Amino acid sequence: MIVSGSLVLTFFAWYYSNSELNARVEVQFDREADRVVELVRERMGKYEDALWSGVALIHTSGGDIDFDSWKLCAESVHIEEKYPGIKGIGVIHSVADENVAGYLAEQRKRRPDYGIHPKHSGDQNLPITYVIPVADNEKAVGLDLAHESNRFTAAKKARDTGKSQITGPITLVQDTGKTPGFLFYAPFYDGGTY
Repeated sequence: MIVSGSLVLTFFAWYYSNSELNARVEVQFDREADRVVELVRERMGKYEDALWSGVALIHTSGGDIDFDSWKLCAESVHIEEKYPGIKGIGVIHSVADENVAGYLAEQRKRRPDYGIHPKHSGDQNLPITYVIPVADNEKAVGLDLAHESNRFTAAKKARDTGKSQITGPITLVQDTGKTPGFLFYAPFYDGGTY
């Protein structure tokens, strides 16, 4: 009886201490998870602020911006130092099929090899016109975001709501490591009006 009583008492003591330990671990895990989520929200807010700064510049420029001005803006915010994780910050134009020839002629004045890719069946084109830093982003320049539904849906939602939007997970065309990523859009409008 003494041995069995000791075993039962030992089992209950072990069970109680194990339950307490699990509860403490769960509380600590939840606290750390909440902290990580808050840090991600804070970082995403900084990324969004950088986008809206670019939109403000485009609006003060009358609703459009040339490559040199965009490059100066993007380099002024020191993307690579202040915003780790951002591969680049760019400008995407909405170009209807009937305006593609004029758009390409304008872009080729400074960049003779500029082109829109890949071909798709839609009548709307959303080419990445500029992206800074230029190095390591060459494959993204001219990429028509309307060719793929994930990219296109988020871009249309940003356009239609006037709010920033994030795509679902994608593989960036310039990422040779095929690391999952996303695009973060903030819309701008012709003439700077919503």
